[in-house]
Amino acid sequence: MNILDKIWEKCSQQIFNHAKIYFLTHHVETIIAFYSKKISYIVHRYAKYLPHYVVDSEIDDLQTIAQLEFLETIKVWNPEKNDAIWPIAQQRMVGAMKDHIRYITKSDPSRLYDWMADATHLYKMVQERADFTSQFELGDQLQRAMKVLTERERKIILAHTMSDQTFKSIGERIGLSESHISRLYKHALIKLKKVIH
Repeated sequence: MNILDKIWEKCSQQIFNHAKIYFLTHHVETIIAFYSKKISYIVHRYAKYLPHYVVDSEIDDLQTIAQLEFLETIKVWNPEKNDAIWPIAQQRMVGAMKDHIRYITKSDPSRLYDWMADATHLYKMVQERADFTSQFELGDQLQRAMKVLTERERKIILAHTMSDQTFKSIGERIGLSESHISRLYKHALIKLKKVIH
C-alpha cells in the first residue's frame, strides 16, 4: 500500500461524512425530488400487500416514512463498500414501513379493529359481488335499495364499489375528509343491507 492509499484510508470516511452532511443540510429537497418516483414505486409496491382500507388511511404516512428512511440511509451509506445506495435504501424503506404498520397496530388496537371490520365488509361485498352486481345491472332489489340513500351516499357507494376509488380521492372530489367518507360509506352499506336482506 503506497502513501496516498494510506492517507486516503485514514481520511476517506471523514470526507464522505462531511460531503453527506453538506448535501443533507443544503440539498434535501433536490435529493428527495430526484428519487421521488423510485420511492413512490417502493411505497405502492409494499402497499399492494396491505388491506385496501389500511392503504387508504396510511399511504401518506408510509410515503413520509420511506422518504425519511432514504435520508437515514444516506447518513450510514459507505460508497467504498457499496457503489449504489438504492439497493440498501430499498431494503431499509420496506423495513421501516413494516415497522410502522406493526407499531400502529400494537399501540392503537382500535385501528386494527377498524381495518378488520372494514376488510370484513369488503370481503362480504366481494363474496356477494356476482349477486350484488347482477342486481345493479337488472335494477331489481338494489335499485329499490338505492332509493333509501341520499344522493351523496349513492355517489360514494358507486364511486367506491364500481369505480374502485379510494375514500381519499372521493373526499377530495366532493370536499370531505377521508374519515368522513369512510363513515358515510359504512352507514350507507348498513342501510342497503337492511333493504336487500
